[in-house]
Amino acid sequence: MRLRLGRILKIDIFMHWTFVLVPIVLFYNWRFQMGLDWLTILAMSGLVAVAFICVLMHEYGHALAARHLGIRTRDIIITPIGGLARLERMPRNPFHELYVTIAGPMVNLVLALLVFLLIASLGVNWMPPEEAPIKEQWLPIVMWLNLALFVFNLVPAFPMDGGRILRSMLAFVFPYETATRIAVLVGRLMALVFVVLGTYWQQYSLVFIGCFVFFAASYELRQFRKVTRQEQAVG
Repeated sequence: MRLRLGRILKIDIFMHWTFVLVPIVLFYNWRFQMGLDWLTILAMSGLVAVAFICVLMHEYGHALAARHLGIRTRDIIITPIGGLARLERMPRNPFHELYVTIAGPMVNLVLALLVFLLIASLGVNWMPPEEAPIKEQWLPIVMWLNLALFVFNLVPAFPMDGGRILRSMLAFVFPYETATRIAVLVGRLMALVFVVLGTYWQQYSLVFIGCFVFFAASYELRQFRKVTRQEQAVG
């Protein structure tokens, strides 16, 4: 089940139903566990909204790059762990896949740079102390958030962006199915690393991401083989 949020640049935007749990969990944590005042909660809510917009812009990076290659985007779905631009198909040309995939993280890198320039022009401390008022931390948090999205999405854990970049680079040397299998194997290994580190650090969101990546990689491989068989049957 999903909620339609609107349509921008001829692409429908949906929110997965599980996303409604995010504000509930955050509000409970901020108000009853951390004891934040209402003004701080409002500022933190604004940061969550900005994070939502940054993730959406990331997905539009993929979608518009794909459109440039003549590939339509069915829709964009926002989930608690990120966004998903559902393309009609992934390009089989390694250059094209690299172009479409890298477009998303590059949006976050550009956003981080723009916010950094704004911070510099305003004379704001880009690394404020933790005890600083939220208004002094707001812009630096947005900058670091986009840098984190840029770096995290480059982790070679297929089917994340980094994993797709890895596959596209492998596809310059190997057949596409071989490149996919190698990228899936690397993705599974990275997923196990997420689970182990998340368990050791007691960061269970990382454990959840690891489990998601592991099963998503397996699903992507099955889908790739299914599409390949269909294409061979048509051919």
